[in-house]
Amino acid sequence: MSSHVFKIQAGVLAFTLVDTAAVGYLPEWQTPGGIAIDAITLAAYTADGNEFSCQVTSGALTASPNTTDDSTPATFCDPEQTETTVGVTSFTLDATILQDPDFPDGASAFAMENDTKECFFILGLDGVNPPKTVGRCRMVAGAFGGDARVTLTADLSLPVSRKPDTEYGNVTTSRIVWGSGEPPAGWTPPAPLAAATAAPAGAKTTTNTSDAVTTE
Repeated sequence: MSSHVFKIQAGVLAFTLVDTAAVGYLPEWQTPGGIAIDAITLAAYTADGNEFSCQVTSGALTASPNTTDDSTPATFCDPEQTETTVGVTSFTLDATILQDPDFPDGASAFAMENDTKECFFILGLDGVNPPKTVGRCRMVAGAFGGDARVTLTADLSLPVSRKPDTEYGNVTTSRIVWGSGEPPAGWTPPAPLAAATAAPAGAKTTTNTSDAVTTE
């Protein structure tokens, strides 16, 4: 595969509070209403006006490996041995925003008001088209104020509750890596995706935990 360069030209970052009293609510939901990542729209997040894309200068889902080393001391016969055990990776949603404390319904106010509360989030690197990631995080308040006569920013590092759902690719071709390792119950690929992944005659088709369909 040749080298490939990607730049964020029209990103999206939006939040909405998790409402456990919503009709049909399930703890497994990664989005408002449990809508699958390939069908989600900004409307699911913006009913309360919590789409802050134009205040965001940087946004990333950051993975932190969880490893433990178990060492056996050296003996007269063998050198020291170390076995590394890999645990579940943790994630944070890291963003830098332009502070807007002079705006009563801005990003700064939302983060402060909802500090510690669980939110659904969407981080899109091409609007709501793939590539994008959705999931649940805990809101953390950002900085208030700073140096005089400069553009004020605030860094947010929001703990993600569990591995999010992430859709790689573009508006034409994409595949979903499900946070749970498999599609949610009742999910079916959209018609274009189903057609693109249809197996040719005589081919063997298997279900993959990360992909909709894999053709061999």
